Amino acid sequence: MSVFEQPLNEKTRLFLRLELLVRRFRYHLEKEDACDNLAALMLLLDLSNLTSRIDLKSDVIMEIDRTAQSVRQIIGDVGAQDETLTRLTDFSNILYQLRGSLGQNLRSNNFFSQLRQRASLPGGLNNFDIPLLNYWLDHDPALRKADLQRWGEGYMNTSDAVEFLLGLIRTYCAGEEHVAKEGFFQMTMPRSYQLLQVILPERSTIYPEISAGKQRFSLRFVEADMVSERGRQVRDNITFKLKLCAF
Repeated sequence: MSVFEQPLNEKTRLFLRLELLVRRFRYHLEKEDACDNLAALMLLLDLSNLTSRIDLKSDVIMEIDRTAQSVRQIIGDVGAQDETLTRLTDFSNILYQLRGSLGQNLRSNNFFSQLRQRASLPGGLNNFDIPLLNYWLDHDPALRKADLQRWGEGYMNTSDAVEFLLGLIRTYCAGEEHVAKEGFFQMTMPRSYQLLQVILPERSTIYPEISAGKQRFSLRFVEADMVSERGRQVRDNITFKLKLCAF
């Protein structure tokens, strides 16, 4: 099945972006090639920019506390309740132990200051404009990996908690089949939700364009065309599964 997700509030949008960036960072972290190490550095810059004006760590801790209060009402199995509450407590304790705000170690790092100054330029992260980068890339791959792990530790710990929270939202979420008449569907939401999912058969030749506000949303199913400036709305009735998720 192909799943298309749409965050329904800014906090969920932020969490999804963190989840995405850290997953990419972890992928490149496991590689020894210098190009992968450079990609990991660029992702750390993205993560630093993501958290530069917000206290993400505090936001996640507050969301853990809020979620913990809902566990007994949403999860029916007592064993699953206890396990979930234990995991949430563990994540909260880990985040409390992190020193300072997320990215503080990168914002005060001379190496990352040099990278940040050149990152917005096409090909700006290179070994001739930034000799320190060339020096670092010449290090043993194991040393480079250790550096990346140390620089990204706070983000990875925070993302572990966020992925668990998003997992609860996605798991305890019932879905229903609907039909988009002539490729269009809209609905008024009966209450507040955190995440919307549209599920289509795997390898479908269409995809949904989702427009969502606080109280209602609309779906426009269009043909998958990588050339046209804007996809053409299909005129057939489209059966799809819809999930409105909240925990």
